[in-house]
Amino acid sequence: MAIIRCVLFLVALVTSNASLASAQDRYCDASQFDALTNMWKMEPDQNTGQILPRELAAERKVMQRVLEMFKSAFVPTGAAGYHAVNYDILPQAVTNKSRYGNTYIFTLSNHKIECRNDKPVALDVSLGNVSVQVNMHFVGEAENGDSGVGFAYLPRGYYQLKDKIALPEANAEGIHEFNFVDGTTVWWLTRAGGLPFRFVTRREFLNRQIEIVRSRSTPNTGLLAYYQRLLGEATDDVAFVKQAPLPGLNESGFVFTTLEDRANRIYVTVNPAYFDRSLAKSAPQHILIRLKRADVAFLNGTGNGARHLASIDKLREIVRVNLPEFRSMVR
Repeated sequence: MAIIRCVLFLVALVTSNASLASAQDRYCDASQFDALTNMWKMEPDQNTGQILPRELAAERKVMQRVLEMFKSAFVPTGAAGYHAVNYDILPQAVTNKSRYGNTYIFTLSNHKIECRNDKPVALDVSLGNVSVQVNMHFVGEAENGDSGVGFAYLPRGYYQLKDKIALPEANAEGIHEFNFVDGTTVWWLTRAGGLPFRFVTRREFLNRQIEIVRSRSTPNTGLLAYYQRLLGEATDDVAFVKQAPLPGLNESGFVFTTLEDRANRIYVTVNPAYFDRSLAKSAPQHILIRLKRADVAFLNGTGNGARHLASIDKLREIVRVNLPEFRSMVR
């Protein structure tokens, strides 16, 4: 199973678990759930066959270190902690020669416990998870690639923040935190002073659009002339773009807009200068930690929602306390 499919499967479980509850089951009393503490289940490693043995051994050491950080501080109460590692290398890591490094991911899921025959039973249903993704998802690359444009774009939560609107910037600490409106928190750990991607400029964006239009069997001459006219005035500023009706043409195309426009897209591409090719492919060159939970209203309707929310909050606390340790893994 590919990494992307694995993560999407976990998310699908989060959103579909309401159908698993049986109408005749009633919630167990709190004391029964209180007795269910420190329940862990290790899933087998996935997709190890494509990794060289020496690389797999090094990657397993990294993942064991991650597991120990969580198990030393996290006690699942009224829930079960399922954890697994997927070593499935992303296609982007194989085909995009500008980047470097193996991709692998640790996932710890907070699993649902439900009454069955008046007894609490751990179900194979995730109500939230934290994933530690090595060399994998630098923002927007994996799931948000736009083939019509040829670049990847930033998910909105990486720049339309709660207290400000700002582009991600490299910093000396190499630790970046983003909080999404759905309760997801993302920490991105990089080398000091560098990011694995760079922003696409207006000039680059327009050149790519011209290439795309010209590559079609019947190029749209009006659209081509529009992009060529813009290219004559283009700068190397970051391209904030959106699709809109084009002036003087009976069609839509890309126009430039502002960072504050909620309809915008901000495109990025790989920063090949970031990656150190002298390191083994197993070495973490950047790490993305993603904490996601089920909808609060749904959790509160499970009869055990407070415990699940407390578990997710504890996982968030563990990540924040250990950010320097996670960051120290980045080579």
